[in-house]
Amino acid sequence: MAGYGPYIVGVIAGLVAALALSAALAIEGTPQLLLFGLLPAFGGAVAERVHAARR
Repeated sequence: MAGYGPYIVGVIAGLVAALALSAALAIEGTPQLLLFGLLPAFGGAVAERVHAARR
């Protein structure tokens, strides 16, 4: 489970970013669903790659 730490941190960061963008830009409907679907996955992947590159 410890290997998933960077991914989980990235997912949480992506979720916070999605919440902030959705609230700031008043995004609704399909774009909001895409935002909440893609940003956490993208954030997790980026955080995992950055962590792997630093090893």
